[in-house]
Amino acid sequence: MINFIKNLNKLRKKKRFQKKIKKKFLSPLEKKIKNFYKIYTYKKVNEISELCERHGSDKGYIDFSSKKPFGWKPHNYSIFYDDLFSNIKDKVELVFECGIGTNNLKFTSNMTETGKPGASLRVWKDYFKNANIYGADIDQDVLFKEERIETFYVDQMNKNLIQQMWKNINKDNFDIIIDDGLHTFDAGVTLFNNSFSKLKKSGIYIIEDVHFSYLEKMTSELIDYEPKIVILKNEDYHKDNNLIVITKK
Repeated sequence: MINFIKNLNKLRKKKRFQKKIKKKFLSPLEKKIKNFYKIYTYKKVNEISELCERHGSDKGYIDFSSKKPFGWKPHNYSIFYDDLFSNIKDKVELVFECGIGTNNLKFTSNMTETGKPGASLRVWKDYFKNANIYGADIDQDVLFKEERIETFYVDQMNKNLIQQMWKNINKDNFDIIIDDGLHTFDAGVTLFNNSFSKLKKSGIYIIEDVHFSYLEKMTSELIDYEPKIVILKNEDYHKDNNLIVITKK
């Protein structure tokens, strides 16, 4: 009985929180930019979710309640990614992701001390079996190279260092570019402005973990590129469980 009451109170608290989020963020956002707005609410097991569990990436999960190597409950981007990529996965040749997942606490947006650097890059390597995977991070201690994965130094807030990173990579026509780096408005815009040209036509650019506090601002900044907002609900209901997705015309 005690556990039942605790679980009931927890559920009530969660529902109140979700109601507050909907009133404060979702309803106004839907009115202002409803043409760019999509919510994923369902759960399903898929290959990307399984790979996230295997490698320790916070982009997805199979068991939400199981212990993770990072210090928070995982996102469920894998639901959307499975829909987005499943039909093209064998055709993808070049993937880039900013943010390797440092476990050094002195860096902002770290994955905690027990996080697994390179987890998401290994997810993409296993999922896109014909692709070369490139990554970048400000923490030079987590840079590594292995079969079909190569990583480089970058400071996402410095456009010159972003441009230098692309010179070092020496590749164009990326199928997919993902920003899982610093997770601020300025960092997102700076990386986008200096990286979008590296996408091939019909390539996909994704900004992860866009907090509600600057989701509208970021969308407005990139409005000429016809951004799509993707909001995912899961058991924990993150305030930053949101993506901005742009397909290059």
